[in-house]
Amino acid sequence: MSTVKSPFLVFQHAVPPETCRKLAEQVHVVPDVDSDGEAQPMTRNHAEAEEVLFNYLKPVIPDIEAHYGIKYRGTERFAFQQFPITNGKMAEQPHCENAVYKRKKWIRINDRDLTGVIWLKDFQDQPPFDLKKHVYGGKLEFPVYNFGFQPQVGSIVIYPACERFISLTTSVLVGELQLARFHICSDSLWIYNPEDFPGDFRTWFTDVV
Repeated sequence: MSTVKSPFLVFQHAVPPETCRKLAEQVHVVPDVDSDGEAQPMTRNHAEAEEVLFNYLKPVIPDIEAHYGIKYRGTERFAFQQFPITNGKMAEQPHCENAVYKRKKWIRINDRDLTGVIWLKDFQDQPPFDLKKHVYGGKLEFPVYNFGFQPQVGSIVIYPACERFISLTTSVLVGELQLARFHICSDSLWIYNPEDFPGDFRTWFTDVV
């Protein structure tokens, strides 16, 4: 439970597991392979699946507005991502969702204020594994804050899209990580202020990291 206001807003089990399983099957594609025959990460849109997930996001938009002090303007299309076994390499390299680093400064290139992730599979680190439901690895990490979230099927995590929240996805060891990523914009440029979110993950929450 949060003890102070966190820059991360978590809605646990917001989407039913069975819905996530069906969506994971619906949006899955056969991955491309590189010259060494290794499966590659894939990203796609899927209008029907996006509508299903947005119907679960819509009821919590007032909570998002209140938490971050914004007026919701819209959401980019959901991007369905799948990450195969990565043989010890990061599934996704460190990146910022709305800016790039050029000429020794961060330059905002996307109209994104907040980013969200919804996992379609659940973390499990002990056999037996049901590969339609489980993944071992694929943690969403925030190196600046030295913590992250293990995949939790149906849960939504919202966080600022700016350079203070560079994220990566750790190596996938068993199964295939599937998630939906989306971006929210407010009706005016929102600037993250650390003073509005004091503390660190030890005080922000204790039961979801």
